[in-house]
Amino acid sequence: MGRPAVKKLENSQASAAAVFLILFLPLSLFPSEREAEARGKSPARVFSLSIRDAPRAPATPAPSAASTPAPPGPPAPEKPTFGTLSRDFLRDAGQIWSYPAHIRTGDILPLAGLAAVTGFLIAEDEVIYGAFRDYRDEHAWVGDVSPVITTMGSYGAWGTVGVFLCVGLMARDDKAVETAALATSAMLQSGLVVQAMKLLSGRQRPSWDSGVDHWAGPAGIFKRFEPGLYERYDSFPSGHTVTAFSLATVLAMQYRDTVWVPVLSYTVATGVGLSRLTEDKHWLSDVLVGGVIGHVIGRLVVRNHRSRHHLTPTVGVAHGKLTFAVIFSSQQ
Repeated sequence: MGRPAVKKLENSQASAAAVFLILFLPLSLFPSEREAEARGKSPARVFSLSIRDAPRAPATPAPSAASTPAPPGPPAPEKPTFGTLSRDFLRDAGQIWSYPAHIRTGDILPLAGLAAVTGFLIAEDEVIYGAFRDYRDEHAWVGDVSPVITTMGSYGAWGTVGVFLCVGLMARDDKAVETAALATSAMLQSGLVVQAMKLLSGRQRPSWDSGVDHWAGPAGIFKRFEPGLYERYDSFPSGHTVTAFSLATVLAMQYRDTVWVPVLSYTVATGVGLSRLTEDKHWLSDVLVGGVIGHVIGRLVVRNHRSRHHLTPTVGVAHGKLTFAVIFSSQQ
C-alpha cells in the first residue's frame, strides 16, 4: 500500500473516531434524566459536570376524611412574567459563573475526562480537519447540505424558539411557551460563557493559514479590531454548536416522553457541530467543548426551573367524596 493510500486511511480513521467522540462523549458524561430521578438522593442544585438531582417538592399527605375539609380546587398556574424570567436567569447565571468556586469531588472525574479528550483532539485537530475537508471535496452533497444544517446553530435555532412561542400562545399551550422561555435562557447563558472563552483563548479558525492551528490567547482580543481580522481568533469553542446543543437539550428534556423529539434534537445538534468543520469554521475540539457546554447549561436551566416551580398532585377522600387537587408552589 502506497504512502498516499496509507495517509488517506489514517485520515478516514481519524474522522470516524472524531464523529464517535462528538456523538457519544457529551451524553456519556451525564446520567439520563430518568436515572437521575430514580436516585433522587442529593438535595443540592448546583451547576456541575456531574449532574445532581434538584430538590423534589415535599410530599403532601392525603387529606383525612374525618378532620380535613375538601381541598380547594387547583390554583391557576403561574404565568411566566418578565420579572420571574429575569430572576431565574440571574440565579442560573450566578451558579454558572461561580462554578469554579464550588467544584465538588464528583466533578473531578468528568472534568479530567473532558480535559484529556480535548487535549487529544487539539493535538490531532489539524489532521482531523484535513480529513473532513477532503471528504467534503470528494462528496458534493456535503457542500450542499452543510450550509443549511449549520444555520440551525444560529438563525434556525432562534427561529425554532419563535415557532414554539407563537404556537404556544396561539394554541394556549403553556408547555410550548415554557419551552421557548427555557431554550432562550439556555442559549443566552451558554452564549455568554462561550464568548468569554473565545476572548481568553484567541484560537485561530482553520480557514486561516490553510488549516494551521494557532492560539493567540487574550492578545486575540486586540487583534480582532485589526482590519479584516474580526473572526480570525474566534474559534474556541464553537458558538453554533453551543447554541444547537442548548436548544436540543431543552427540547429533549421537555418532551422526553415523545421518543423522536430527543433523537431528532440531538441528531440535528450533532449535524450542526460537524458542519462547522466542513464549513472551515472550527476544529473538532471546538465542537466537542461547545457541545458539552450547551448540554450542561441546558440541563441546568431546565432542572432549576423544575425545582423552583413545581406542581404537586394530591388525592384523598373528604365528605365521602374522592377529591383531587394540584398544589402549585414557586421558590422565591
